[in-house]
Amino acid sequence: MKNFPNIIFKLFYCFIVSLFFFSCAQIVNPSGGPKDTRPPRAVKYIPDSAAKNFSAKNIAIVFNEYIQVGDLQKQLLISPPMNIQPDVKAKGKMLLIEVKDTLKKNTTYTFNFGNSIRDFTEGNMLEDFQYVFSTGNYIDSLKLSGTVKNAFDGKTDKGILVMLYDSYDDSVPYKKLPSYFGKTNADGSYKINNIRAGTYKAFALKDINSNYLYDSPEELIGFSDTLIKISGNTSLNLILFKEEPVKQKLKKATFAERGHIVFSFSKRADSLQLKFLSNESKENVVYEFSKEKDTLHYWFAGDIKDTLKIIVSEKGKNLDTVRLRPITPEITKISARGNKWMLIPFLNVSKDKPFDYKKDVIIKFNHPIKEAKPDLINLSAGDKKINYTNEKFSDEVKRNFFFSFPLNQDSSYKLFIPPATFTDIFGLKNDTIKINFKTQEEKYYGTLKLTLKIKNQTKYILQLMNEKGEIVDYANSDKEVFMYTFLPPGSYKIRIIYDKNGDDNWTTGNYLQKRKPETVIYYSNPITIRSNWDLELEWKAE
Repeated sequence: MKNFPNIIFKLFYCFIVSLFFFSCAQIVNPSGGPKDTRPPRAVKYIPDSAAKNFSAKNIAIVFNEYIQVGDLQKQLLISPPMNIQPDVKAKGKMLLIEVKDTLKKNTTYTFNFGNSIRDFTEGNMLEDFQYVFSTGNYIDSLKLSGTVKNAFDGKTDKGILVMLYDSYDDSVPYKKLPSYFGKTNADGSYKINNIRAGTYKAFALKDINSNYLYDSPEELIGFSDTLIKISGNTSLNLILFKEEPVKQKLKKATFAERGHIVFSFSKRADSLQLKFLSNESKENVVYEFSKEKDTLHYWFAGDIKDTLKIIVSEKGKNLDTVRLRPITPEITKISARGNKWMLIPFLNVSKDKPFDYKKDVIIKFNHPIKEAKPDLINLSAGDKKINYTNEKFSDEVKRNFFFSFPLNQDSSYKLFIPPATFTDIFGLKNDTIKINFKTQEEKYYGTLKLTLKIKNQTKYILQLMNEKGEIVDYANSDKEVFMYTFLPPGSYKIRIIYDKNGDDNWTTGNYLQKRKPETVIYYSNPITIRSNWDLELEWKAE
């Protein structure tokens, strides 16, 4: 008769289910009275919540009203995770769970249903409903909590996994499901409940494919570089980063337009070679790399009609062979839909917005420039011509052209650039440009004096950013006082990047090398710059 208790449980379970199935044959919305705004409430658990020595395969949770469940795939979190997901469904006032996996011995399981349970009539949501049981003699009750933030920009995200492992091998995030896990809220906070006392490896993971494994180069990871000993309620903050891919790959090669091929790589391409097996054009060839050096814009002026075959290699190692059908002059005319293929300049001055008279006039072109005649450019104030004090291209690609003019505050100017002042590598010339603009008055701007106190003597990069996140000023000196003048009013941020390897860039981390990303610190509050106002700040960056 040793199976008698199990027989009694099964009979009772079947009786309860049958009783509620019968009562749910017809669900009628109530009429009249105030609108129900309360979520459903659990009134009975079979077996009881927080049950010990749990061995059941079927669980029934009875609510005080009819329920429905939705989006269980995203909302239901089971810690520790199961290899085989349980079958969960709503029947009338009952939530029925069938456990299909083999449960671990002496383990506390937590079923967190998130916001998946709602009442049937009004859809009132029961938030963070949990069912807990233990296959051992006690319920583990320790907690781990903290925050997860992006290592570079400090932003937070909802749904980032925080995972604990009772195995200490370096391979665990790649191969093993966690012993415990939780997920972050939108503010980056997380909490893992019902943890057994012990020592754990801790990881954070942006799990793109929802398999609790770090197995995609697009996923972000964070790790604690020490084991976490949990003997009481414990706090742990983690930073999340994307590793640089181990292997270089050519992700994509395509014609962006006539005479312009774009090669995209999985990581920075420092020593790149292109070998043309057919139809190479050697006329006005220009290599233009993106700032991150992971994209190459290859420009050439010759008209090629046959398919290009190119071997792409780095440091003598072949990455790929690509075949590209060129965009010919005939195709250009068809695809342009009546628009001319032309050289297009973009200026940072306009008639609609006052210009910062302390800045250079900048012309950005859609194609590299082969020939420039800056002497033809005319800037005047009234009848007086203003000569530039300096002019240059920003780099060898020749797409950004800078002019320095002695401009005055609160003044009106006329800029005239005649046709054919600039000629690109394709022989296309600019059209006439006429812009009347006005400079901003000096009292419009504000000033910031920043005194920086840094204990860490590592080389650092200091960046001032506007509210759009654009870098307004950049410095990598070791001085303590920085003056920012002629700042337009608005909200600003300041950040420091501890440039440990001295490459004047932020460097990400690598888990297997046990290397954390370079530290980025933000000034705690937004900095408000007001017109005609001087602001002084002292920042102890620690």
